[in-house]
Amino acid sequence: MAKRNLMLKSYCNQLFMVLLLICLFVLPSSASSYELLVGTGETGTSSYIAGKAVCRAINKAEGDMMCRPVPSSSYTDNLTNVQSGSLDMALVNSKMIYDAFHGRGLFQFVSLDYNQLRLLTPLYRMPITLIVRKNANISSVQDLAGKKINSGAPFSLEELVFNEIMAAEGWQTKSFSLLQKLPAVNAQDFIALHSGDVQAMMHVGMHPDRRIEQSLAGKSTEIIGVNGQAIDRMIKGGSGFNRQSIPAGTYQRHDGSIETLSLESLLVTSADADQEMVATILNAIFEARQSLQYAHPSFLKETVTVETLNNSYLHPHPEAILFFQANQGRL
Repeated sequence: MAKRNLMLKSYCNQLFMVLLLICLFVLPSSASSYELLVGTGETGTSSYIAGKAVCRAINKAEGDMMCRPVPSSSYTDNLTNVQSGSLDMALVNSKMIYDAFHGRGLFQFVSLDYNQLRLLTPLYRMPITLIVRKNANISSVQDLAGKKINSGAPFSLEELVFNEIMAAEGWQTKSFSLLQKLPAVNAQDFIALHSGDVQAMMHVGMHPDRRIEQSLAGKSTEIIGVNGQAIDRMIKGGSGFNRQSIPAGTYQRHDGSIETLSLESLLVTSADADQEMVATILNAIFEARQSLQYAHPSFLKETVTVETLNNSYLHPHPEAILFFQANQGRL
């Protein structure tokens, strides 16, 4: 009898384990979460930092979505992966969007139609500036001709923008006494500037920037805006560039604002993105606005309206339109 009871108990234990495994691996669980993948730039870039901040906001919100940034060195990959559904969202600058839709720049050999991309919201602006040596006699972008320049690492945003400026100004490589392509890795760009190996370098990114602050503190460099007739034509051409003002006091010893060129970083998704998911994402981001601006004051600094979305050449997601209509005057 005791043996029979022991066998029955063993059988019940085994049955319980089987049922438990079925519940864990077969039956759907209300506690399971959906992993939201957000394409960003490489680790350490402003795009990656922004992606992490956005994911923190989404992860703190109510719901079953868990967000994770996916860094990449390729702008084309991020857009292509959103288009194909491999990524749920991506942070992409306005110039890349323009080039993707018009088959320019890095996209001139990409045979894809990006008509499935949709805009969720602009997230931050990236002013385009020059960091120059004070003894180089450079007070405007036009003064770069004949100088020693670092345009940025190959395929970097700095190099892509500098190439646009060169084309607008009618410059070629021989227009400069030296045209370097040094990366920001291990501060190679600023080291070359401070040593005099180059007299000016292109910078594209959010402000304030700690590296620029440290450079200006040495009193041998200066920050200047990118302006001029050729730059005006670039903006009027609608190719993703905007005007931007870096406020006075952003850096020490800068009492006046710096008027310059800029790009906008946009959060994009697919036309197939679920409306409820889009609403949850936008609510989470704007509810965490203060936290995002604590991470960097550039995040969500510009007011976003339905008009803002409709003025973009990238169609807004229908749920984004509804979100900003419902929150008009509050955001």
